[in-house]
Amino acid sequence: MRKIRLISAIAGLTMLGAAAAQAAPGFSTANVNIRTGPDIDFPSVGVIPEGDDIDIRGCLRDESWCDVIWAGNRGWVFSEYLAFEQRGGGGYVALPDVGPAAFAIPIVAFAAREYWDRHYVGRPWYKDRSRWYTHKVRPRVGWRAPPPGKRNPGWWRKDYRAPSGFRAPPSDFRNWKRPNRDRRDDRRDDRRDDRRDHRGHDHR
Repeated sequence: MRKIRLISAIAGLTMLGAAAAQAAPGFSTANVNIRTGPDIDFPSVGVIPEGDDIDIRGCLRDESWCDVIWAGNRGWVFSEYLAFEQRGGGGYVALPDVGPAAFAIPIVAFAAREYWDRHYVGRPWYKDRSRWYTHKVRPRVGWRAPPPGKRNPGWWRKDYRAPSGFRAPPSDFRNWKRPNRDRRDDRRDDRRDDRRDHRGHDHR
């Protein structure tokens, strides 16, 4: 019996390790909403402060949105507002510049019923789940899928327009500094359906 328990424990740890390996550490490059689905119509879980740490679990095939974990919350964020520290130091890189595969981030699909039942049971907006189970996710306006093959950094910036009411991501990371603060104090979980941050700005 003890041997069986030990084998089960090892198997459980192996599965946890495999799941953890799928998460890539990144951070936000602006104050940005984390939403309950890959469409701005979905409720906001909260606002991720600029520079906060994020685990990226996957991205849609066209890389318009990515599924992330932030401060214990799960949700979707615009991909161009996600970035990484370059391996070996020497600055930062935006996710679309290199693509999810460069950081072993999988391509994922979104199924509202499965996603909400897994992550949002008991949250205020869960009572409206039947509406979101049938919501037709719209392609992101103004975003285009990455070109096939090797990509050139900045490919997505040509004709790029930031979402309404939102500044564009850093165009040159040499002129951008990640906020130097204690991010633990700035993290928050609104626990409510609210598209606005504490200043009243509508961050998409």
